Order: sequence, then C-alpha cells, then structure tokens
Amino acid sequence: MTEQNTQQQDPSFEVPTLRLTPDLTRSIIVLVFSVIFLAAGIEMVGQGNMAGWFLVTLFTLSIIASLSVILPGACYLEVDPAGVTVASGFRRKTYRWDQVERIGLFEIGMIRRVGVDLNKRYTGPERVPNYDKSASGFHVALPPMSGMEPEKLLDVMQQCMKASGVEMKV
Repeated sequence: MTEQNTQQQDPSFEVPTLRLTPDLTRSIIVLVFSVIFLAAGIEMVGQGNMAGWFLVTLFTLSIIASLSVILPGACYLEVDPAGVTVASGFRRKTYRWDQVERIGLFEIGMIRRVGVDLNKRYTGPERVPNYDKSASGFHVALPPMSGMEPEKLLDVMQQCMKASGVEMKV
C-alpha cells in the first residue's frame, strides 16, 4: 500500500491523494503453484502423456492471470481531487467527481465495501438506463485493497470530492 499527500492549488489546504494496491500474497502463492504444475505438465508431455497438455494450458493461463495482478501498476485504486481510478489487469477506469452522484458503504454478508453511484454526466456502460445495479445498490463497487478499512476510504473520498467543489450525496 502506498499513501501520499499532495497539495491542491491552495497550500494551506491539503487534500489527500491515495493509491492503494491489493494484497499480493494469494497471487504469489497461485503463481508458485502454477509454475510447479506447469513444469509437471511439460514433463508429462515430454514423456508422451497427452494429459500433460491440459496442465500446460491451464497453468500457463493461471500464470498469466497471477502476473496481471502482481506486476507493478497492474492493479490499484487511486483517489485524488480529480476522481477515483480503478485499475485491474492494466485496464484503468476513471470516474471524475462531477460524474459521481453518491458514495457510501454497503454490506453484503461479511463483505463491506465502498460503492459509487454515477450521474447523467457519466456516459459509460455502468450508467445505461436499463443497467441493473449490483446487489450492493451502487453502479460501481470498489475492489478491496490492502491497508485501509472501507470507512477510512469513504472518508478520504468525501474529502477529495468536497475539495473538487462537487456537492455530494451520502
């Protein structure tokens, strides 16, 4: 996890810029086991066992999936005065504060996260009129990232949204 504070135009008012990354433990474990089973699959293919191709294919894909989380810059959540950026597998999606209608917490079972509702200024697929909101009740459910509780993340988001001059609904 990386936390940084940067200053807005007014040096007397600090607005937090936050960049969170996922816990990589699970992905590293998957990567290690995938490499082991890939080697076993290659050995099986070398011995003429065609079932080894299944292992080679499956665990090559697993290695690629693990690396798409582990590599630097692949996955993160960034909150700043401009908006919220969610990156996953090197794909970034930014929601500007003027496109956000409401932010809040939701809980489904044991899962507690921050959700974002989008207004009419956002034209992406999450805001299509017939788009069903997820079980969270929000257009976007932010992914879990290590090092910050949802309540604290919501607080930082509210500070950034306020600093951007956008009126918020909670």
